[in-house]
Amino acid sequence: MLRLIAHLDFPFYTPKGAYPVGGAVRDLLLGRRPKDLDFAAQDPLRAAEEAQRRLGGSLFPLDETRGQYRLVVGSSTLDFAPVEGTLEEDLSRRDFRLNALLWRRGRVFGLAGVEEDLAKRLLRPVAEENLYQDHLRSLRAVRLAATLGLGLPRATREALRRHARFLLAHPQALPARERVREELARLLLSPRAAWGFHTLGETGLLEVYLPELKPLWGLHQGGVHHLDGWRHTLAVLFHLGWLWPEAPLRARLAALYHDVGKPLTRRFDPEVGRFRFLGHAEVGAEVAHASLLWLRFPKEVAEGVRELVRRHMDHPPEEARALRRFYLRRKGLLPDLPYLMAADRLAARGVEGEAWTLLEDYQEALAEPLPERPLLSGEEAMALLGLKPGPEVGQALEALLLAQAEGRVRNREEAAAFLLYWKGGREATAT
Repeated sequence: MLRLIAHLDFPFYTPKGAYPVGGAVRDLLLGRRPKDLDFAAQDPLRAAEEAQRRLGGSLFPLDETRGQYRLVVGSSTLDFAPVEGTLEEDLSRRDFRLNALLWRRGRVFGLAGVEEDLAKRLLRPVAEENLYQDHLRSLRAVRLAATLGLGLPRATREALRRHARFLLAHPQALPARERVREELARLLLSPRAAWGFHTLGETGLLEVYLPELKPLWGLHQGGVHHLDGWRHTLAVLFHLGWLWPEAPLRARLAALYHDVGKPLTRRFDPEVGRFRFLGHAEVGAEVAHASLLWLRFPKEVAEGVRELVRRHMDHPPEEARALRRFYLRRKGLLPDLPYLMAADRLAARGVEGEAWTLLEDYQEALAEPLPERPLLSGEEAMALLGLKPGPEVGQALEALLLAQAEGRVRNREEAAAFLLYWKGGREATAT
């Protein structure tokens, strides 16, 4: 039997015969303003069309055979689905009690036990078997807990562990990779991302969805590393968000994958008396790239993460001009790279001070923005130097851009003089 949970004014338009359900109602009760709305309706298409007449936007079917429709209005989405059975039966099929909520005529209704979940901010399944009706639900549980600041009680964690074991034994049951990607991305972008991925590891879901990271669990590193490979990864992810709360998805993925190559390159070096991981950045870069493409991340994101992982062990020089050259050559990775390198140092022991020096030097070096392009075009360089189209033109423009970054060239006249000097130096070397 449905229970009256609260009295609540729903601050959004509600079509006739449609009931707001799920996350939007939950968010309002938790003091959050929802962006997207879900409606259960006796006639979803009719309700969606009524909403479109009132609000505008674009309406299209999600699944016509199931009567599911989506209305996109600006940056918000309104999803309409049919009521399955009675309202109580509909809610009993949902994933978690905090999502099994319905608004009707100024009142919120839910299932037994949801009052405690709201009061204690806990996430509990409506029924454990409901996790198996949509196998993404266990991953979503961790994502919701992280993004909403909810706790996962022991019974919920045990249910997630059992579901993870089921998925490992039945890989054909895994949800679509695009859906997995969206949950992982939203988890990574949450302030509690490190906690969320720790929970994925504890429940076995890490091995289900990101098996390439599982070998980091318990991986002894030594040297400046006082944490094993997985805990160090979580610490880097935490410190990246702490240093840079607005860190984009690319930077966070790079933090997650930055040491994925270590288990594959771990070798004992008797000369230093410990294990070393030579080449782990290069190996890890390719693992990260392949993994992200498998999960259907956009190509440009996967390629950006590959380069960040490949370059995270680079050492910025101290001299000012050299440092500007260093960052110019890695301009496409900025500002992600210095923040990733700083977070990596903060997650180790004895090198924490380097993190602050690295970021201070980066900010000082780029107080004057790096040049966007050479002051002279390729055609101008060819005419000036008497060159034909070919690699030498690119080399000349690259040298000019580096000179601009160093501050040695500041206008077109100086650029022309520099290129003439550059060509003379090359000719003298050749003879």
